[in-house]
Amino acid sequence: MDKVTGTLWYVKWFTLVFLCALMVDIVYVFWPWPAVRGVAVFQHNLLAETALVASLSTPQGESLIQQVQAWVYQPTFVWSGLHDFLMLGINPVANSGTASATDIGQGLATGFRDQIQTAYIGVLLFAQRLAVLAIAAPLFGIVVLAAGADGFVSWYKRRTSVGRESGLLYHLGKHGFNNTGRGIWVLYLLPPIVIDPRWVIPPALLLTALAARLAVGYFKKYI
Repeated sequence: MDKVTGTLWYVKWFTLVFLCALMVDIVYVFWPWPAVRGVAVFQHNLLAETALVASLSTPQGESLIQQVQAWVYQPTFVWSGLHDFLMLGINPVANSGTASATDIGQGLATGFRDQIQTAYIGVLLFAQRLAVLAIAAPLFGIVVLAAGADGFVSWYKRRTSVGRESGLLYHLGKHGFNNTGRGIWVLYLLPPIVIDPRWVIPPALLLTALAARLAVGYFKKYI
């Protein structure tokens, strides 16, 4: 089987992280140890983080976050029919007393209401954090350009002088760059608790700069 690379690699990891995030949310809400939490606690986490992000963002940033939430919610809930299923569980219609398809669907919607609400909150939280990363993307671009420029100067000095080769440092930087991206997705998009983006983005910028500096600076001298 051919190895997935390029854009498909990112699509694969994005899909895996999204599905893992939903699973983590379900476990967080329904796992009874060390304390029973429930949907209300998860909803509180979403509202608390939304308020935190709003305090750090601009009106344009808040608008982008809402747009991303709508883009993610549309295919996952509206197109799939989960939105109507959720509304049926929250606001059930009068039961006709028969075993009709509507009554069966209403029973399922009521029985799985908490699970669907958990997925609903999780999708909104995931989309909000995805939007925060999108807003921070220009910072990562600037950091990569600056670190890459510094690395290029170092690479040129090695090429024009007796600089040593180091395949180990090059591969550390190359893999560190990809692993930093994966680490941001896992550490920021998965946890169902309140996370301040200032705990995640600045360290990620530093690691990205270091990885880019090593990858460019220790690229092979002669192409």
